[in-house]
Amino acid sequence: IRLSEERLRHLSQHDTLTGLPNRILLNDRLAMALKRVGRFDVVLGVLMVDLDRFKEVNDSLGHHAGDQVLCEVAARLVCSVRQTDTVARLGGDEFIVLLPDLHHPAEAEAIARKFVAAISKPIDVEGTQVQISASIGICTSQEPCGDAEKLMHDVDAAMYLAKKNGRNGFHVY
Repeated sequence: IRLSEERLRHLSQHDTLTGLPNRILLNDRLAMALKRVGRFDVVLGVLMVDLDRFKEVNDSLGHHAGDQVLCEVAARLVCSVRQTDTVARLGGDEFIVLLPDLHHPAEAEAIARKFVAAISKPIDVEGTQVQISASIGICTSQEPCGDAEKLMHDVDAAMYLAKKNGRNGFHVY
């Protein structure tokens, strides 16, 4: 019974395709990270990663190939951050990355550069090399009682500006 309960809890908080935290767990971790900002005088970085022209992968190679690309991108994001950071999948081809306990807002930009480089490397999907890129929005908070909803709105706006400015890059809100 205990194992079943643990499995159900895990399934309710994680994306079934990538195994990453889902929106429910992300919201909990975001709330905790915002509390840490006030208590420890640190910076919280939030990045929204959206894959550029991902629909073309699904349309040309099929949804199975798209799923493989999503899993590989998820793995590359996780490998590019600290174990204390959170990489979550919002759905589709959108990911959110929480970077708690930063010393300076510019550290979030350095992580975004790592993401752009990591994602742009070709992904092998059953013998086909898939080239993908990402548009990334960056928002940081140093406010002791930061507003999670506003932060998510702002990082979304920054991501759309990254797309508008040519894709395959990032924009800081």
